[in-house]
Amino acid sequence: MVGLLGAGFSPHSEQHFSATVAALEKALSVEITGELVDFISRLSLSTLSAVIDADYTFQPLLPPDDEAMEDRLMSISDWTAGFLSGFTQGITIREAASEPIPTLTAEALKDMAAIAQVDTAEVNSEDAERQLDDIIEYIRFAAINIVSDAQSAQENTSEDL
Repeated sequence: MVGLLGAGFSPHSEQHFSATVAALEKALSVEITGELVDFISRLSLSTLSAVIDADYTFQPLLPPDDEAMEDRLMSISDWTAGFLSGFTQGITIREAASEPIPTLTAEALKDMAAIAQVDTAEVNSEDAERQLDDIIEYIRFAAINIVSDAQSAQENTSEDL
């Protein structure tokens, strides 16, 4: 969902929200109807609110610190892969593939792609916990910046119409 927001999707737009539901149906291989659609609407609005909050309250949904390091690393890999997948789907659905991606966003997306390829063999290093915390903070702020920039660009585009 955060990747879709980073591609400029807005839960306030009926067209974007319908595409979000369709993307989730495809990813989960289920039909989403009724109360689940309402839940996704609230989740989308809540996620956007957290990501663009001036106090930076957004946190990627990851296991707690007391989980095994390998599990935490794989969750970070899965989260970043999911972000990239959502971003790519969003750009494709919006038919915005020909639009240039801002340089800082492109760099963050490249970094996320590298993070998604995490190697759990290095887990036992002395600095692993600190490095993991640094990676989490990086993806958190990268997501915040990507979504904030995309939402601002969408607002500016709709104001120009």
